[in-house]
Amino acid sequence: MIDWTGDKTRVELREIKTTLEMYGHDCRVVRWALRYRFLRNKLWWQYRRKFLSYLHKAPPRDNRLHVYFHLRGGIGDCAANRISIMCLRELLPDAVFYFFTDTPRAAEVLFVPDDKHVFLTGKTPLWYRYDLAFEICLSFKTVHVNWERAQKLAPQIIPVLKKGLARQAQLNFLVGDNYLTDEVLGRFMAAHGESQLAAQSYLSGFDFDVDTTGLLPAPLLDPAVLQKYGLAGKKYITIHSGVNSLISLQGRQPLKCWTTDKWRTFVALFKKEFPDILVVQLGGNNSPVFDFADISLAGKTALTEMPAILNGALLHVDGESGLAQLTRWLKTKAVVFFAHTSLYCFGLKKNRNLSAGVCRPCMWLIGPNWYFDCALGYPSCKNLEATTPEIVLQAVREELTH
Repeated sequence: MIDWTGDKTRVELREIKTTLEMYGHDCRVVRWALRYRFLRNKLWWQYRRKFLSYLHKAPPRDNRLHVYFHLRGGIGDCAANRISIMCLRELLPDAVFYFFTDTPRAAEVLFVPDDKHVFLTGKTPLWYRYDLAFEICLSFKTVHVNWERAQKLAPQIIPVLKKGLARQAQLNFLVGDNYLTDEVLGRFMAAHGESQLAAQSYLSGFDFDVDTTGLLPAPLLDPAVLQKYGLAGKKYITIHSGVNSLISLQGRQPLKCWTTDKWRTFVALFKKEFPDILVVQLGGNNSPVFDFADISLAGKTALTEMPAILNGALLHVDGESGLAQLTRWLKTKAVVFFAHTSLYCFGLKKNRNLSAGVCRPCMWLIGPNWYFDCALGYPSCKNLEATTPEIVLQAVREELTH
């Protein structure tokens, strides 16, 4: 666990801050560029949106708090973010929560639509229209508080808000411009062997357990979904190529994903040993279709149907991906193999996590291309090369027969 206020951690964070500022020490252009970015963000995101909020109709000012969440990232990030949102729900049982997600419909996978959960679409909403507004990914950022209404309607939230804001001020060089520096925060946690939620737990003020798990509400696990795809009453495992549905592949092979040939070998070995268990492929529109799976649902299901299908499986087998993260809120365990992403950051304790450990995680080291390119220039990830179908099958066998 990171001691965020300890002297050693403070020196490490100061080192990161100094490194971020280093290129500006002797270069006015760099300093001007950083100041311009800071000023632009303040004018565009803060003052402009505050002004526009006065011109647009806000949610009704009733006796409930209206809370806005911008959940950044993919379905896996949103699944992890659910913990801090549930912490807020415990303190604000009557509040209305509004969700805007970078991944379309991601919040609908995690929360039941009703009069307390509203899903927003279209352009990024004006957060000043709400009583509270938060932006969550690796970090947790409080972007707006209507102190008067919060104090009047939910005084119990005030100490947590103040604690979180004080901590966000401490790490403002990372949280203030989180679109630019979230990855730096991620590298810091990976270097410490900590969960991706370590910073969020601290910055939110909740200090929640990063290993929290649970089960999604019954309406999100509708058994009718299994009937729809012919899986009701069947014994099956699910597999997933690991490809992020929002990534444009353009013929490239993601560094953290097995090749189709490795999946073909794994399925052949699995069916030889477990012929009575179906292999069901899940995935988005850009997932490769496995014709060797018993049933391929890649690109055929709605995102909101994934929890029910996963929850009915005996086991899920995957690279590190959003569906593997979603198992946090399901009864199903997963066997997850890691490539260049950190097992400690993204591995769930409830799952069987595999990493050859022959190289260090290099996620986020080379900018946007980290998804496809090795930081050392190798054509494929050495960790993934060493994680063979036979190794994964052994883990699957142990999970199914223990």
